[in-house]
Amino acid sequence: MHFVTRERAPRASRRAWTVMLGLLVPLAVLVVSGLVLLWPAGEDRAAWDPAALGEGASYVSGTVTMVDLRKCPDAESTGCAAITAEIDGTEGSLYVPPEAMAAGIAPGDTVKAIAMDAGLDSDPAAEAVTGPADAAPPGGSAGPNDPGATDYVFVDFDRNLSLGVLAAVYALLVVLVAGMRGLRALLGLVFAFVVMLVFMLPALLAGSPAVLVGMVAAGLIMLVVLYLAHGFSARTTTALIGTLAGVAVTGVLGALWTRWARLAGIYSEETYVLSWSAGVSTGDLVVCGILVAGLGVLNDVTITQAAAVWELALARPQARVRELFASAMRIGRDHIASTVYTIAFAFAGGGLTVLLLVASSSRPFLESLTLGDLAIEVVSLLVCSIGLVLAIPATTLIAAVVVRSGERGRTGAAREEPVSR
Repeated sequence: MHFVTRERAPRASRRAWTVMLGLLVPLAVLVVSGLVLLWPAGEDRAAWDPAALGEGASYVSGTVTMVDLRKCPDAESTGCAAITAEIDGTEGSLYVPPEAMAAGIAPGDTVKAIAMDAGLDSDPAAEAVTGPADAAPPGGSAGPNDPGATDYVFVDFDRNLSLGVLAAVYALLVVLVAGMRGLRALLGLVFAFVVMLVFMLPALLAGSPAVLVGMVAAGLIMLVVLYLAHGFSARTTTALIGTLAGVAVTGVLGALWTRWARLAGIYSEETYVLSWSAGVSTGDLVVCGILVAGLGVLNDVTITQAAAVWELALARPQARVRELFASAMRIGRDHIASTVYTIAFAFAGGGLTVLLLVASSSRPFLESLTLGDLAIEVVSLLVCSIGLVLAIPATTLIAAVVVRSGERGRTGAAREEPVSR
């Protein structure tokens, strides 16, 4: 028999818990109160139909059975109506626009389409998707590029299966690698999307103040997701406080720079539709988007920093608050450096098509970054990065104080236990 040293995890003092809960409980009350006050009413509102289907037209799904491009030699520039699809057991002609032809379409592909009504004098569904159809040639016969002569008009490929398999593979890998904590994180992700779909988006469409809606949604998501994924502990609580502080900073800076940079204009079809049909303030919507964009990265860095402080305290039981803070900030600086360019690369990858378009224009590249939607993305990137940079030292300091609050200079942080060989 011999003795091994087993470290005891640092525990927060009762005073530290009192202070932390004294901060979180009022915040939780405010979040719940905001949720109740801003909850969207159940009245019916006019829905915006992106395809504006006419009478007799409907959305359907089917399978491509035949593609004969010999009848459409210019398919990639004009589209092709000489394609056959089977929908609800009935075969019919399918018009496929040029962009879908360029992507590649083959027998066996599952597609979403609009069913045409042959009894109508005109085909509003075809015009909604492809523009006004060309007039049929004399004698009533239609060419292979005429969408008005088809039974169906292509809308998009059906990606339900491919995306579903990808999501399943992702979830399986998370659970296999991270175990129950990964499963709880996935449940937290589901909860976050439920909050956004059930509360945040309907509240925005109902005309509620977008900034308040974003703050309430962000607070609710963080209060539930962090504890669900990482458990109820002093370490998680310090990370939560740091995250909420970062969210607050991000929201305030987002509101200030949105107003200062005059980002409340209408720069795209989407913002025009929302402003016209739902009366949503585009400036507030920008701030709300910045808050949501910052949640994930703030959560990441605060949890990592809190964990680093706890591990350092366990490894160095004699270290004081200042020493723990300095050691953890050396980790935090590396995290800041890596996360900042991670955010920038994510922005560049997500907007690669737009950046290519900007680079190919005659306008100077840096000047283009200050215009329209690109200016909104730049402000979002910089504001989220500022919130991240400030959240790391704040979380590290709180964690160092909390983790040492239960020790008070105690040196016996380890105990010996007999172990049989």
